[in-house]
Amino acid sequence: MKKFFGIFMLMLLTCNVLAEDMICPVVTASSLSREGNKYYYNGEKISQKDCHAYLKFNADEVIYNQFRKGRQMYSTGWGLLGIGLALDAFALGYTLGICLPFEQDPERPTMGPMLAVMLISLPIAAGGLAFTITGIPLVCVGQKKMKNSFDAYNISLSSTHIQPELHLQANNNGIGLVCSF
Repeated sequence: MKKFFGIFMLMLLTCNVLAEDMICPVVTASSLSREGNKYYYNGEKISQKDCHAYLKFNADEVIYNQFRKGRQMYSTGWGLLGIGLALDAFALGYTLGICLPFEQDPERPTMGPMLAVMLISLPIAAGGLAFTITGIPLVCVGQKKMKNSFDAYNISLSSTHIQPELHLQANNNGIGLVCSF
């Protein structure tokens, strides 16, 4: 009888150890991250549209709106930077295109056309600078909002540990094994 009871207890202990590892593994939710213009879901690269759709359907509405506003600010900032740099390049090209031929020909008067070039190119360059200065903070703030939305989403994920327990219990019907989670 002692051998039978010892074998039974050994089997009970083995079932308890196996139940923890095989039956109910640790369940964790997926995480999102971003590096530059690359989005990652559990370490695998995904597109921006997939990331947007994932947050739309899986994240809290506040987190999704923060990501969407951050992405809009980021895109708008890069658009303003592009416009500003294009205006500055145009002003520089216009100035060099008009002024260089006058410098090469010493018989031409240079003060009149140079003043006209300055009156035209300076406002264009100032506008380009204004667009560029406006775009830089938008890019930075948009990028920060997207990062914060990813952080908030990853923090909101909860990892749950299911810990099964196997007990020997006696009641009115007899003795039996009870598995509780």
